[in-house]
Amino acid sequence: MKKISFRQILIFYFVYSFSIKFLMLPQSLTGAVGRDSWIAAGLGALAELLVLFIVLMSMNRKAKARLLMPVLLAFFLLQVLITLRQTNSLLSTALYESLNLHMFVISMLVLGIFFCYAKTRAVFRAGEIFYVLILIAIFLSVFPSLWKVNPSETLPVLDGGIKPVLRAVFDNLIYFEAAFVLLMFKGEVELKKGFRRSFMIWAGVGAVAFTVFVFFYYSLFGPLAGIRTLGIVDVTGVNSYIAQNGRLEWIIACVWLLLLLMRFGVLFYCCFACIRHITPSKFQPAVIVFPLAAAVYALFVFVSLPSVLDALRLPVLIFFAAMPLLLLIWGWIASAFSKRVQLRHPKGGAG
Repeated sequence: MKKISFRQILIFYFVYSFSIKFLMLPQSLTGAVGRDSWIAAGLGALAELLVLFIVLMSMNRKAKARLLMPVLLAFFLLQVLITLRQTNSLLSTALYESLNLHMFVISMLVLGIFFCYAKTRAVFRAGEIFYVLILIAIFLSVFPSLWKVNPSETLPVLDGGIKPVLRAVFDNLIYFEAAFVLLMFKGEVELKKGFRRSFMIWAGVGAVAFTVFVFFYYSLFGPLAGIRTLGIVDVTGVNSYIAQNGRLEWIIACVWLLLLLMRFGVLFYCCFACIRHITPSKFQPAVIVFPLAAAVYALFVFVSLPSVLDALRLPVLIFFAAMPLLLLIWGWIASAFSKRVQLRHPKGGAG
């Protein structure tokens, strides 16, 4: 089977990561710490880069840590619900006046089931198409509004101290999780010389870009940034040309909708993959997919997601702190075991 190329995995990382960050985090961070939101964005992105570095270190090991799968399953399931909520918000706010909740969830679950049966590389090839759209959407959203930016809105820096900023980072760590998704594609990526270094450099560029965008966002809206709801899509309303040409604003919203759909499909597949590693291999995919879809439907329709997120802030923080350490420990154990096996059964040795 042909492996996922460096270009495909890198583009996927950006498409997946930006799809939720540019929509949810600007208003969440500005609502929490105001003018210091860009500092919180930078610290969150830095934490994500640290996790990414540890994840990339384990990418060359084909075997997945089965003991970690239940924890990853719970985390990915939470991400599925968050993505469903944000997609519903985008559709009902920017594209439709009314949206039937049950039909929306069922349609999304059909998409998720399709991702479970699709070839992995085909999904990554789709990301190569979407990244052009996301660049165009960012340009059309940001560039026409640059002359309305007022950087003085972000001053003074850290007027309320560093503690509120750190609290905002901790409360929003759940949105800096793109690196964990890469764990589900270990062994499927084509690892060439310099892969990790190049990936980290480009990921660093993306982290800087997101931090700059949050700075731009608060400089543009000022104290009102915290009451916005759709992040980068709200930026289009500031520009008079885009506002007068409603179709252009609609197109930008549709581009972000495509990214959210891809994000949801990938997360649903990650839940499916986690369950497959937990359950016996003799189980057919349908035995896993349809109960998973039913569980997602029930959780999204009948459970209050905001209250769940409030209750899970501490567990999510523990997850972000513990998972990288567990990956390092698992990597050390796997490496030590491999060396021990090689010493017992050296290649070319006598049988």
